[in-house]
Amino acid sequence: MQSKNLRSSNIQSPVVISLPGGKRQSAAEKIVWLAIISVFVALSVPPAAANPAAQAVWETATLAKAPPTHPAAERPAAGMKSLFYEGLPYKGKPTWVFAYYAAPQGTPPAGGWPAVVCAHGGGGTAYPGWVRTWNNHGYAAIVMDLEGHLPGGNVHGLEGNAPVGTAHPNAGPSRIDWFGDRALPDKEQWYYHAVADIIRANSLLRSFPEINPKKIGLNGISWGGTLVSAVAGIDSRFAFVIPVYGGGFIHESDNPGLACWFPPKNMTEAQFGDYRKKWDPSAHLPFAKMPMLWVTGVADPVFQIDIVAKSARTTAGPSSLCLRPFLAHGHGNCWEDAPEIYTFADNIVKGGPPLPKIEKPTGNPGSVIRSKYKGDFSEAWVYFTNAGGLMKDRKWNFIQCNLANGELVSQQPIPGNTTAYYIYGFKTVGGGRMNHAASDVIVMKK
Repeated sequence: MQSKNLRSSNIQSPVVISLPGGKRQSAAEKIVWLAIISVFVALSVPPAAANPAAQAVWETATLAKAPPTHPAAERPAAGMKSLFYEGLPYKGKPTWVFAYYAAPQGTPPAGGWPAVVCAHGGGGTAYPGWVRTWNNHGYAAIVMDLEGHLPGGNVHGLEGNAPVGTAHPNAGPSRIDWFGDRALPDKEQWYYHAVADIIRANSLLRSFPEINPKKIGLNGISWGGTLVSAVAGIDSRFAFVIPVYGGGFIHESDNPGLACWFPPKNMTEAQFGDYRKKWDPSAHLPFAKMPMLWVTGVADPVFQIDIVAKSARTTAGPSSLCLRPFLAHGHGNCWEDAPEIYTFADNIVKGGPPLPKIEKPTGNPGSVIRSKYKGDFSEAWVYFTNAGGLMKDRKWNFIQCNLANGELVSQQPIPGNTTAYYIYGFKTVGGGRMNHAASDVIVMKK
């Protein structure tokens, strides 16, 4: 009745309601209270509340709670807190996830440190160097091993050169190729546990008093990029998500190394349907509303730019592409060679300047290419290919653009036999290039 009164168009006098204690409020005051209540409800909604596919697979209400932690004497790293946090049960037994955590030195800013959850790629582990890099940019960070291992090796800040791939007593499942465990029940598959472990890391960070729970982002590399692309549509609590290399629509890749894991060579039709409905990020990206930055190299050998660009187009929130001409596929390359990652994060949670934005270009093969843009560029170029065959093997050529009045215009037409193109720009600072931004990738229909 009260809501009906507030919506009425012929209210001539203030509507009042009674609150506990007998206090009466006008309609305007009630609206303020309703806004406050709606924010509270939004913050209380478990991850995936709007994503029925995720709710059908993961116990989202459980994942939204901070997991218990346990001390980890294994694999110490200077300046890091080593710990186990509890994951979801595996074959009826509890699982523990090894992680490194650290916050920047000094006093946290008002509200607490911004923070990042870091998800490694295939063959990787929890790397202290990744945490330190985020710390150096003013963020707390947690990185965990997503394959049931203790960290091993001597790269990216790891110490002691311990054996690689060593399981611990409370380990969950390890990854088996590309969905090689697809015949197992959902709760015994690696992807199910990896997604849950990432969401639980978010819940853990949110419980730390020095962390600002409204400013926690997510960064993943390669396989981790695929995982965080899915998590973006499952855990709406993240302030931003940055997949590097990996994304969704893996089954649409022309890379033989990926295509071979899908029908007709692998997976039954039932398994393929299950994969598309549950595991591929394309099932979850339509529910991702937070800002996302997709970072990769033009000729990435694993995840091609056409499926990365399609992933970016599929989200429900703002997505930006950072397609660097030369970005090697590897863990250290991600956090060392793409400064746009930190510019993007700073813009979202620190109010720093945004990355440039290039709109979808217009023009066809044989014509001049144009695109509107916002931001600070020194140069911009049309990248195009007139090759066929595998996307990862195509040779890309380029034509410089003129920059004027917020528009990028190619200095000459692209060839009539162009098979794909996009526009990208950057700013030169001190001999280095930053502010890389790209338009959508236009692939010509065959």
